[in-house]
Amino acid sequence: MKPTSCLSLLTLAALSSACHNDNSTSPPAAPCTTTTPVALGELQGTVVSLSSGAECASFVADGGKYLIVPQFVTAAANPVPVTYEVGAQIGSAAASRVTEATLLRSMGLRPSLPLKESQLQLDRRMRAAEHRFAQMARAGGGPPRVEAEIRAQVVPDSGSQRIFQVLSNALSSGAATYASDTATLKYVGKNILIYQSNDALPPPNGFTDAQIGAFGHTFDIDLYAIDTATFGPPTDIDDNGHIIVLLTPVINASTPRSVCATSGYIAGFFYALDLLQGQPHSNNGEMFYSLVPDPNGQFSCAHTVSDVGAATPSTFIHEFQHMISFGQHVLIHGGNEEDPWLNEGLSHTAEELGSRYYEHKFPPPTGRTDPNQLFPDSAEPFIAGDLSNSYNYLSNTTATGSDSASVSDWGGDGTLVQRGAVWLFLRWLGDQQDSTVYGRLDQTNLTGVPNLQAASGIDFPTLFQSFSLALYTDSLVGVDRGSVPPTDRYYSRNFRQIYARLNAVAPSTFPSPFPLGLKVLSPPTTTAGTMYPGTEDFFVMQVPSSGDSVKIHFSGPSGAALSSDLGAQVSIFRCPSAPSSACQ
Repeated sequence: MKPTSCLSLLTLAALSSACHNDNSTSPPAAPCTTTTPVALGELQGTVVSLSSGAECASFVADGGKYLIVPQFVTAAANPVPVTYEVGAQIGSAAASRVTEATLLRSMGLRPSLPLKESQLQLDRRMRAAEHRFAQMARAGGGPPRVEAEIRAQVVPDSGSQRIFQVLSNALSSGAATYASDTATLKYVGKNILIYQSNDALPPPNGFTDAQIGAFGHTFDIDLYAIDTATFGPPTDIDDNGHIIVLLTPVINASTPRSVCATSGYIAGFFYALDLLQGQPHSNNGEMFYSLVPDPNGQFSCAHTVSDVGAATPSTFIHEFQHMISFGQHVLIHGGNEEDPWLNEGLSHTAEELGSRYYEHKFPPPTGRTDPNQLFPDSAEPFIAGDLSNSYNYLSNTTATGSDSASVSDWGGDGTLVQRGAVWLFLRWLGDQQDSTVYGRLDQTNLTGVPNLQAASGIDFPTLFQSFSLALYTDSLVGVDRGSVPPTDRYYSRNFRQIYARLNAVAPSTFPSPFPLGLKVLSPPTTTAGTMYPGTEDFFVMQVPSSGDSVKIHFSGPSGAALSSDLGAQVSIFRCPSAPSSACQ
C-alpha cells in the first residue's frame, strides 16, 4: 500500500534558506596523523574516507567555501543511530564543540509529518510474508513461464463468477486468516480482469459498470504498460495472460474504523501467496486486491466512489511492481525476494512513473483544474506521496526515532521518510543511466547492494557519493545548472522549484522553499551528532583566505575510529564564489 495524500494547485515561489551556529567550548579533537589533500576547483566534487578518526582531509587557506557531506554508505550495518563527530581544525588550535541538536534548533527544522502506520504495518507484513513464500517457492520446483511467453488467453466470460480467498487480517501480526468472497467478472481487458465482490455496494454508493470499465481501461492500457515496460513482465502461473483485480469490501474491513482517522487505511495490496500454486488459500494467479466505495462507512471508514477512483490506480502501480519483483527474483530466477529498501524504492519509483505518464499526456496548462498547477490533476495522486516523503527526508536527513532517516539500511520495511530517501536515490540513478536500470534491478536473482552494483556497473560508495552531493548541488541558486558535474545533479526533476511551489501553496506543511538546510562548520569547530547507517549529514565550511591549512575529520566521539561496516566517507564539493548565496 502507498500514501493517499494529495497535492493541488502547486504555484511557483522564490527559494530561500538560512542557518546559524552556536558553539560551546570543549577539549580539542584527536590530532590528525594522516592527511589527504583536497584541491578542487569551483563546482567540483570528490570523496575521501576518514573513518579511522586519525585521518583528516586538508584544505589550503584560500578563502574557498565547501559543502561537507559525511555519510555512512551501507545496507548491512546494525540499523541503530550512530554517534559521530565532524570537526574542522586550523593547525593545532583547540576546537570548540557544538551538538547537532543545537544546530537543528537554530535552523528551525521541524519534525516530519505523521506516519501512516496502517501502511507501514501492512508493508511490514507483506514483505515478511514474501520472505517465507520465497523459501516455499524455491522448495517447490522449477520456474514458471512468464506472461509474455504464454498469452494462452484462457479467459473466463464477462459476468461469470468465482470464489476467492482474501486475507482478512492484513494489519494483524498473528496467524493469517482468510475470507471466502464470491465475485463477478465485470471487465475483460487485454491485460486486466476486474472482478467485483457480490457484497460490494450497488450504485450510486458503489461503482457502476461504466465506472469499472473506465477504471479497468486505466489499469489495462496505461498502468500495466508503464510497469511492464519499466520493470519487466509478470509471471502467468494461471495461463490466462491477465492480472486479476478484485474489488472487495474485505479490504475495507481489514482497517478497523477506529484506526482510519489516525493511522490511515489499506487501499490495496499484492499478496505473494497467490503466486504459489497448490498452497492453502492461494488463488493460484497474479492478483491485486482493492477496497470498494463505501460512502456511508458500512464496512469500515467511509470512501466515496471518487476517493477510490483517485487513490487505487497509484496503489495498483505500486503493488504491481512488487508482483513483478517477486515473480522475477523468486520464481523466474530462483533467488530471494528483493531487500525491502530497494523493493519499496522501486515501487515508489513506479508511482512517479505514473505521474510522468500523465505529465507528458497533459502538458501545461492542459488537464489542470487551475492552469497554474505544476502537475495535471491525473498526475497528482501518483507523485504526491513521493514529494511529501522526500521533503520530510531532506528536512532532517539524520532524524532518529519513529521518523528515522536512511536510504538503504532500514532494519525493517522503512518509514515514509526512508521511502522518500530511497525514491530520491533511484530517481537520481534513473537520471544518470535512464530507466532501463530499473528493469535490470528486477530481472535478476541478486538483491540489495550487490544487485544495485551489478545493474548500474558502479560500486555503491561511488553512487552514494554523487547522489549525496546531487541532493544539494543540483540547480544551485544563481548557478547555471549545466556547470555542475553531470554525476552531481538531477535531469528529469528540478526539486528546488518543486519544493518551492509546495512551500508557496502549503507553507504550514512545507515551511521552507528548500528543505535541505546546511549546518555551519566554522573552523575550529567540532560538531557531535547521531546518524543512521545509510544516510548523510550536510555542512558548509568557509576556509580562511590566509594562514594555516584547515583539516577536517569524521569519526566517532572524541576522534575514535568508526566501525568498518558503516562505510564512512565524506563527499566534498567546492561551492562557487559567486553568488555567495549558492551554498548557505
